[in-house]
Amino acid sequence: MKDKIALISKDVLLKSYLPVYGNTYYKTPNIDELAQKGTVFLKHYTAAPSTAMSFTAMFTGLYAFETDRQKYVEVSEFGGDTLFDKLFDRGYACHIVWDKSYMRLAHKYSKCYGAHSKIHNTDFLTRKQPPHINGRHDDMSFDPTAEKDCLAKFEELTKQICDSSPKVFYWAHLPHALMGRNAYGSDIDMLDRMVGIIRKYFDDDAIYITADHGHMNGRHGKYGYGFDVNQNAIEIPLITARIENRATVDFPTSNVQLMEIILDQSLQKRDVLYSETAYYMQPHRKIAVIRGKYKYIYEKKTGREFLYDVEWDPEENVNLLATEIYDVDRRRKYSATQRFFYPYWTDVLKEYECLKAQKDSIWKDPPFLVDIKERFIQWLKILYTRLQR
Repeated sequence: MKDKIALISKDVLLKSYLPVYGNTYYKTPNIDELAQKGTVFLKHYTAAPSTAMSFTAMFTGLYAFETDRQKYVEVSEFGGDTLFDKLFDRGYACHIVWDKSYMRLAHKYSKCYGAHSKIHNTDFLTRKQPPHINGRHDDMSFDPTAEKDCLAKFEELTKQICDSSPKVFYWAHLPHALMGRNAYGSDIDMLDRMVGIIRKYFDDDAIYITADHGHMNGRHGKYGYGFDVNQNAIEIPLITARIENRATVDFPTSNVQLMEIILDQSLQKRDVLYSETAYYMQPHRKIAVIRGKYKYIYEKKTGREFLYDVEWDPEENVNLLATEIYDVDRRRKYSATQRFFYPYWTDVLKEYECLKAQKDSIWKDPPFLVDIKERFIQWLKILYTRLQR
């Protein structure tokens, strides 16, 4: 392992924002060069499409169902060894750089950062957006002065941390929109410049780039995250130092494996991966079980099941478990197998049985009365939100 290691993650960073994954709008020379020298993960999944749950998976190596956490509330400090603890034991000074808002949001819902880590709560990373005015487009113009100030302060802090100790683990988590920019995906060139700053102080083979989760980005009529396990929300970028002489990793991997990647520079192929939106006590929990190109989804609230071939149907338009499809123009149902060309229909039931069995093996329901209470609380929250509009 290198004496100085840098992990940079960005909130709601879609794969499709980065040229290394096919984007043709942005130019990201720093990220591209690191990708060329390192390993690019082509099918990397977050264990949860929300920040606190994703951080917990990244730094503990555990899925949510493998922890003792029951629902999304303030938690006690994680009891096991986190990535920060393991690096501290190896002599590293651990530093976290993020906007101070994460202290009242992600931090209290995760608390998996090690007792000895130093947290730098900045106020220069995140743009302070004005209120949205209904019916009008918001101001989308960039602020070059704010950009320049943000980058300068980021470099000053990065240099200070790098120079503070012979062995450093530096994790910078960047917000949805960096200061000077104003929307998801509008700051990828700034992200690349920040990566360039980090390259001044850390060796290229000690830099890791990823995200906590993606977001729906309009898919299926949704624009947020945290409530869905569709590809846009859970498939995230990962670019690392070269691992096992691989230029790319083309089989599915999870961010619960980040710890082994950083600590051991190794990667164990897993047969099945999971991603879930909530803990087992929460009524709106959804879980995805991923094996190869297939993804099974179960929705606790509705009991509905879905099966997608994400290579054949990356937009996840066709649920392979649906025997009929409804034609909205003709207003009648048709056979799914006759209307949707899919050459692997004979594999569908076998994959479904396998992935459903995997879900059943880890699924846990709360006691009946507790479940009713949680559902009622969730209903009250929804009602309150609607009344506030």
